[in-house]
Amino acid sequence: MREIMDVDSWLKVAPILAIVSPIIVLLISGLWFNRSLEKLKSRLQASQAIVEKRANIYVDIQEPLNDIYSYIKRVGKWKTLTPSDVIECKRKVDQKMHATRPFWSKQMQKSYKEFMDICFVTNQGHAINAGIVAEVAKFQELDSWESEFTAYFTGEFDESKLDKANDKLMSSLSKDFGVDS
Repeated sequence: MREIMDVDSWLKVAPILAIVSPIIVLLISGLWFNRSLEKLKSRLQASQAIVEKRANIYVDIQEPLNDIYSYIKRVGKWKTLTPSDVIECKRKVDQKMHATRPFWSKQMQKSYKEFMDICFVTNQGHAINAGIVAEVAKFQELDSWESEFTAYFTGEFDESKLDKANDKLMSSLSKDFGVDS
């Protein structure tokens, strides 16, 4: 007799469960979906903030970075620059890039280092400036040339290496900005 009552009780409860169960499942699914959307929204906002920070950093380094490339390649406004200007550009960009490393991808940091290593010879000794990897003879013809500038150059310039390093750096920057290149 006990079994019959349990079946009778179940028959009374089953229709209610049939109505309430989908509502509960929908409610739980909705809460899970909403939480997932909030996490995604949060990640997108963080990514947007990082890209905006990168853009602000790039505004500060784009001109000195281009001056380095232009001077060594001898294009653009290179004739208006001196070796000390180029070394100062390197210092400015290095300082900014070092201070903001957490905002850049590992690939971008690697590309930046490779570019600078193609452009300069560093660690030449205490109180000795980085050497500009370029052929001094091509710069000595400038009206602004001073004999002391000779010490700034190391020679062994390879234009194709410079172009490849610059292209790789620009590509890495584009990727860090979310732009496929």
